[in-house]
Amino acid sequence: LSCRHYSRRGVCVPTCRFTQGETREFAQDGECFECHPECERIEGNVTCNGSGADTCTRCAHYQDGPHCV
Repeated sequence: LSCRHYSRRGVCVPTCRFTQGETREFAQDGECFECHPECERIEGNVTCNGSGADTCTRCAHYQDGPHCV
């Protein structure tokens, strides 16, 4: 499967949910992945840049070193 823009669970989509939507995402190799649940959703801004609890822009609850918990 090859998509023009992005793929989400095998379905081609025009964009990932970077800055809006209930579940926020990041992109890696053209695929949309969900941010870690401990990342705080930020309206109009990127919520994370990877899948781990240490890739959040801001933590939803608390931060322990580099990780949101």
